[in-house]
Amino acid sequence: MTGQLYVRPRQDRVPAGSGLYVARQQQDLDLRTACVSANDILCSNPLPAVNTGATRAATGRYAYNDGDGSTFYNVDYPVQIHGFDPNFHFVGMTFNPEGFADMKDKFFLLNGRSYPDTVSAGPLQTQTADGVNHFSQPLPTIINITAGQRALLRISDLDTSEYQTLASLGIPMQVIGYNAKLLRDQAGNNLYYTTNSITLAGGESLDVILDTCTVRATSSDPSSTCTTPMATGTYYLYTPNLDHLSNDAENFGGLMTEVHVN
Repeated sequence: MTGQLYVRPRQDRVPAGSGLYVARQQQDLDLRTACVSANDILCSNPLPAVNTGATRAATGRYAYNDGDGSTFYNVDYPVQIHGFDPNFHFVGMTFNPEGFADMKDKFFLLNGRSYPDTVSAGPLQTQTADGVNHFSQPLPTIINITAGQRALLRISDLDTSEYQTLASLGIPMQVIGYNAKLLRDQAGNNLYYTTNSITLAGGESLDVILDTCTVRATSSDPSSTCTTPMATGTYYLYTPNLDHLSNDAENFGGLMTEVHVN
């Protein structure tokens, strides 16, 4: 029984067309939300180093109170990574002491499912001993993006015995946040980076944007019109750790899902 808690940024409530830098400055006037980078090393998202003149887009949202519109996205999806050791759980169910040092994950899950269940719509259901279907794991991990738009993946790892790696095939991943903190230094410089794979330990999280646009009308504005979208089709988000692409003794499964660009 796990879930994710989202704290939506105030920037989402800025009126369309209003300056994001000015809106971000206003937060520093309230001691409850002030984030003055020069004096506060715990400041989670300092003002941008430069006022880019970015304004609130008419549609979409932002991952953080960035002040420059750089964390703009159109759709967002939770991606929760789990590892599961059936032997450990069986020992607990039989009221014996669990040997934590002996844990070895054999099932690898995204939102509580292994592939191909990760791309099955709707909750999973299983018939139990009472002959009634019981539902579980309500969220699939299908990622749907309209060509030219941006998807925010809120990736977290709840593993206890393994490092987990996810790779994106065909769509670069831009990492904009780590452990619920905007990737920006205290001087206000964005430290985002683009990669094709990320690796997480248990308890870590990343905010990653998949951009299905190769050329925008304004290259510095991720909310601007896309002039050259990526090809539509099915792309994959999967682990390059081949032993994590199986469901225990089964040949296929594990950490893999589909990204549908429509």
